Amino acid sequence: MRRICRIAIVVSGFALFAIDHAMAQPLVYTAESLESWVINADRVWIARIVRVRDEPIPGGSEMPGITIAVEETLKYPIFEQRHEKMGLFVEHPTAQFKDFEKHSSRLLIAHSDQHQFAPKLIELTPGKVEGLRADFTILRTPEAVVQAAREIIGRVPPNVRQLHTVCLTIPADVSFDSKLGPHGQLIVPVDEQLETLAIGLLNSESYSKRSKAAEVLRYFKSEANIDRLRALLKDTGYSEQRADDRTRTKYYGVRDQAYQTLKAWGIKVERPEILESNHGPDQ
Repeated sequence: MRRICRIAIVVSGFALFAIDHAMAQPLVYTAESLESWVINADRVWIARIVRVRDEPIPGGSEMPGITIAVEETLKYPIFEQRHEKMGLFVEHPTAQFKDFEKHSSRLLIAHSDQHQFAPKLIELTPGKVEGLRADFTILRTPEAVVQAAREIIGRVPPNVRQLHTVCLTIPADVSFDSKLGPHGQLIVPVDEQLETLAIGLLNSESYSKRSKAAEVLRYFKSEANIDRLRALLKDTGYSEQRADDRTRTKYYGVRDQAYQTLKAWGIKVERPEILESNHGPDQ
């Protein structure tokens, strides 16, 4: 009998939510980019669920479990033995897994040792796939998801297990899941692609995008980025703050983020005007 390897695992959806739906409707929804999804996983498979177990293991774990038949291993620890079948622990309820087993659904499954009870899956079924890449490209076919996952895994060195992540606001013109909309956040890894995106946003007409770009560039110190941030110290974008006495103050957030980033890098620059007080009372 072929040995089945067991890994403790809990499967969740592709989108992550900031607040429990049972408690309240979330104000901001958060999705995870495919880059973050696979880069920060230790194991990534294309597989099908072939058995769902609700009953406890005699003399062992009381957690339910599933058995997956591996079609292809996209990512795996280099010192671990690979298996054609994997026994995975999951948490109740198991109805979703039984549905996948019933329909023999092809799945992309990711598992991380660091968060072994919070892995993720994507159902690779036409018409049911919708995911976002870190550059806000929407993936809507199984082939696109698998091809992108292979490409992402292929460019990450095998010794890299985790990358820091940040949240970016999903642009209003990206027609992703309607629950996310213009107020959604996307989790993306801190890598060269993020630096390129941030540099591009420095020229945006949007004050908030320029401010976020100046903040994100803190991860990417270079002479070129130092020059870019110096130029932002005179940025004219601002938001208004209102005090209890109804006076208004201009807050130059882009200047502030640029200054804070340069300061974090140890670059000595004169602090720009960040708050312009007494802008006049509300009428």
